[in-house]
Amino acid sequence: MDGEPQLLYLEPDDEITSVIRRLRGADVGRVVLVAPGRSRATSSVVALRLLARAAAETGRSVALVADASTRAIAGEAGIAAFASVADATSGTPPPAEPMTSTRAPIHVVRGTGVQRAQAAKPPPVTDGLDETVAVHLPPPTKGDGSGRPARRSRFPLWPLLAVLLLLAVAVGAALLPGATVHIRPATTPVTPQNFPVDTPVTGHLTEDLQATSPVTATGERPEQTPASGVVTFYNWNTVAVRVPQGTQVSVDGTTAFVTLERIDVPRGKFGAPIEPGQKSVQVVAIVPGEGGNVAAGAINTIDDPSVRQFLRGFPENPNRLVANADPTAGGLETTHQVIQQTDIDAAVTAITADLQEQLDNLLARDADRIYADAPATEVPSIEVPPDLLGKEDTPTFDLTGALHVDRAYAARAEVEATVRAGLPAPTGKTIVANSIEVVVQSAADQGDSLLVQVSVTAEAAAVIDHEAVRQLVAGKTVEEARNALQGLGEITVDLWPAWVDRLPGWTFRIDVVEEAKEPTGSSGESPAGSVN
Repeated sequence: MDGEPQLLYLEPDDEITSVIRRLRGADVGRVVLVAPGRSRATSSVVALRLLARAAAETGRSVALVADASTRAIAGEAGIAAFASVADATSGTPPPAEPMTSTRAPIHVVRGTGVQRAQAAKPPPVTDGLDETVAVHLPPPTKGDGSGRPARRSRFPLWPLLAVLLLLAVAVGAALLPGATVHIRPATTPVTPQNFPVDTPVTGHLTEDLQATSPVTATGERPEQTPASGVVTFYNWNTVAVRVPQGTQVSVDGTTAFVTLERIDVPRGKFGAPIEPGQKSVQVVAIVPGEGGNVAAGAINTIDDPSVRQFLRGFPENPNRLVANADPTAGGLETTHQVIQQTDIDAAVTAITADLQEQLDNLLARDADRIYADAPATEVPSIEVPPDLLGKEDTPTFDLTGALHVDRAYAARAEVEATVRAGLPAPTGKTIVANSIEVVVQSAADQGDSLLVQVSVTAEAAAVIDHEAVRQLVAGKTVEEARNALQGLGEITVDLWPAWVDRLPGWTFRIDVVEEAKEPTGSSGESPAGSVN
């Protein structure tokens, strides 16, 4: 196990048992402990002697780097001590400081120094601590002249014994096994309670909010214009034929037109061939729209059978009775956008929602305030032009709304403090502080104060008697301690040192720690118990 020494740095609160455990776990033959100004593990000779014994048992050498007082204690324990890490780890370290007596021997010589004077001897060479101090005391006398024996003055020993006893107790307490019992108290819900809290008004929030939203026209009004043109009637009869106004003609019986005036078609003239009489008249399509725009010559049918029969002249006449020399035209289909009531309602809803969102953000800006409920006058003002409904050919139109806000507010912390102070705990239990939840239901403005209605939920835990817990678990194993404390909540037991198998029998070496309840909804889960 030769090579470079291993440095182990100590903490002020390190116990000697943990230092010994680290020493045994070292993988080198020489270990140098570096201690702070004061360390619990190096503050007593007893602890350092235990350290020296452990080093000897494992075949390791141990050295200590510490201050002067600690080096003196190390010398008494037989451990090499150095003033710096460089001295302790150098290839040829300076010799460790020798253990020196901190007191000079005292020789008591009774009688007068003059009568027992001896020849002077040359003083030996010393370091100042090995000098012998001769104290000359006067010879004892038999009395003070009154016939009574002389009273001997003696220094009382009980203060010294008391100090030694306290030191022994302190050292023993530092080295005795200990335990810490962690209790997360079991909790039960407290029935929700409602409280009215009258609290002073601390200020007013005044603001004018605005919002704009477009009105988008979604209605439609189709507009259709009928086609018109001119048709010519042909009369093959030998007499004139009257064609009444409104006589219907068509394209093969489908697209229909009507005449706009009455006409008399002159008779035909006999000859070879017969020359028919002709008369033209304006017609208009019955169905408006682009469908009435037909090509020249497309109108070929007289839909009125009586007019058709008179114009034909004789039954077997195959000749045409009506025709349009030019195309009909003017048939149109136009769609107009129209603003409906639903469009206006949608814009009003959007403006109202925008103003409400602005108000919510404004009220949430300062979580330390409780605002009064909205007064009846706090409503959005939105003006709608009277001619907006039914307006055509306007795809969008902007509407604007406004909201005037004037709210009194109070301090939330003051309300919650009042509620927490007045929340009663069930008998034999205490309210878990971080479980209290205060929800504001309403706040009525009363001028100089707000009457705040709140709902409060909380959890209660049993009151734990620490001394009773110590008495219950003293001397028990971890499992027995958990069983003894069953019902108090989640129990975790930490033992020191780790190799002990039960809690100390002395209750003063057992600490009881109550842990706060985790907030509701926390994902962390604590084990039922553990040994560290």
